[in-house]
Amino acid sequence: MKRNPKQVHRALFLALQADAKNYPGGIRALAEALDLNGSTLANGLNPDHDSAPPTFATIVEIILLAQAKRTMFQLCSLTGQTTMDVDMEGADLSEEGQVKHFLSLVASASACLNTGSKYLEDGKFDAFERKNLAPLLLALHQVTASLYKRFSE
Repeated sequence: MKRNPKQVHRALFLALQADAKNYPGGIRALAEALDLNGSTLANGLNPDHDSAPPTFATIVEIILLAQAKRTMFQLCSLTGQTTMDVDMEGADLSEEGQVKHFLSLVASASACLNTGSKYLEDGKFDAFERKNLAPLLLALHQVTASLYKRFSE
């Protein structure tokens, strides 16, 4: 007997359900925005209900409308990945904007590599050094992801 995908991927559907409940007005308001029946959507999101899950297209719309970060975290974790906030506000996709963004990537990489190289002179990273490197690595990761997003649009 085939198991219900909502049971197989319970953590994902619990996250999706929580994100939908967090939508202003809850699942009913979200269902209305999606032009769906509220009870049908609520049952489809509930991993403990035997009804069929929402379609992939509906799940994508829920993610977009509800800004479903819990859901995205669970989706990414299925493939051993994680999520990260990337500032795409006012994304300048012009050639000049892309060049400036690339130069900010180079600056972030340079700061991270310079600091890391200095710390590694003794052949190890101590707690203080790791604490100082962590935000540099995160900044580098974020600017890389942001630049990749701009280049792939």
